[in-house]
Amino acid sequence: MPLRRRQFLQLGCSIAWALPAWADAAAQPAGGSLQLWAGQVMQHGHVDAQGPQARFFDPRGLARDPRNGDILVADAANAMVRRISSSGAVSSVAGVPLLRRTVEGPAAKAGFVGPDAVAMGEDGSLYISDSYANTLRVMRDGRVSLLAGADGLPGYADGSGARARFNHPVGITVDPRSGELLVADAYNHTVRAVDRAGRVRTLAGSPGISAHRDGPVAQALFNTPVGVAVDHAGNVYVSEYFNHDVRRITPDGQVQTVAGMPGKPGDVDGPALRAQLRRPQQIAFDASGALWIADAGNYQLRRLGSDGVLGTVAGSPGAEIARPGPLPGALGAPYGVAAGPDGSVAVSSGQAVLLVHPARG
Repeated sequence: MPLRRRQFLQLGCSIAWALPAWADAAAQPAGGSLQLWAGQVMQHGHVDAQGPQARFFDPRGLARDPRNGDILVADAANAMVRRISSSGAVSSVAGVPLLRRTVEGPAAKAGFVGPDAVAMGEDGSLYISDSYANTLRVMRDGRVSLLAGADGLPGYADGSGARARFNHPVGITVDPRSGELLVADAYNHTVRAVDRAGRVRTLAGSPGISAHRDGPVAQALFNTPVGVAVDHAGNVYVSEYFNHDVRRITPDGQVQTVAGMPGKPGDVDGPALRAQLRRPQQIAFDASGALWIADAGNYQLRRLGSDGVLGTVAGSPGAEIARPGPLPGALGAPYGVAAGPDGSVAVSSGQAVLLVHPARG
């Protein structure tokens, strides 16, 4: 799979791990810990197995299955979707290992080019952003089909199904209010919305213009949006790789910066609008309403609380080699993030999926 198109969106890391992957949350130290959950960070492949015996090949976006709490994984270079149960058991959901071409049909025979993110609706529909193919796919009733976009044809167009165009769609999530799929269309610098029938519309941003402007959605500008999440009030949050910030699209159509200093990368905790991020990747809410940010450029996992304060939970700046154990440890370059089992946070980094157990109390 060619990697040039995504190279600037990925930071490599080298991490060695030896901790048990499925330790009970009650056994975690009060100050929190960082553990391997599934796969081995420095060993790639395709193996369905328990915890460290499993293998991934460039795992990226993560999403929680709302039906049972399992974590779904966009296993990009394997060109597959995988699943991790709460006990750490890894199984294959869709795709053929290393096929790397578009094939519709039964999940076990379907083909992807380079899936970057996954999302699941309350109805069990599984959505996949196949970034290298510039398409969005959907799995329903065990079959994978095109939802929107044209295989191998980057561009920009609203419309239905194959008439729509995307340019490297990355992060996706399902809006629980409308059932629409929200898409961070990275190289178009826009946020898109797709209904169940595959009809695409632009929610915010101007295609081809990379900048930063808050205000009404019709006037707002973005720079390489890569992550998207929705809170309980229906606000859409967007992480921007090259603006180094997080934005919010309100239900009444206003775009606001909520964390980071646009265009000013850095590593600063504190009140969110005075804090700094560096090339944030994907984002996700937990049950308490806190927003978790894979701050790839700082090698950290950050948390934006309801109090408007941005804090570092795991990872150390510049530390590409992990130190498992008590937090903050060293995380490498995180990419995907999702609420994990027992109050933990799942993070993809290297060739593995890790669990961050935040401090208790």
